[in-house]
Amino acid sequence: MSTQNTGDPLGIDLSRFDQEFAKAGAAEEDYYSDIPDGTYEGVIEDAHVTETVSTGRPVVLWTLRITGPQALNRVLHRNLVITEKTLAWLKDDLSKCGLALEKISDLPRRIGELNGRAVSFDKKTKDGRMNLYFRWNKRKSEEIADDNLPF
Repeated sequence: MSTQNTGDPLGIDLSRFDQEFAKAGAAEEDYYSDIPDGTYEGVIEDAHVTETVSTGRPVVLWTLRITGPQALNRVLHRNLVITEKTLAWLKDDLSKCGLALEKISDLPRRIGELNGRAVSFDKKTKDGRMNLYFRWNKRKSEEIADDNLPF
């Protein structure tokens, strides 16, 4: 691998792939099509805040590993661009995952608390697009309620 400056900030030279890249077609198959729509148990392998490449808007990225009942160990990704219109959805997602924030500005510092957390979610496909929706975890809700008891 060449480390000469090729115009990219990392100095990685990918020019040897240029001809094959030009010939390659776009992947037409949905990577997640073999994972049926349904409700899944999983774990948040990674959750973090970054910015979109195209617009520089803040975005939350989740990497979820399925722990059952089917598609065991498959990984799904979810993202949510943060805008004024998506704040309620984001707050709902964070609550369902067990992270309560007083201020959204705390999110970049605290989102790592979600890593390793068990979650339930629905996978739904509509018009060829896959979406993931977090579900309330009744057991976790009861544990949180128990933690707030005065005795």
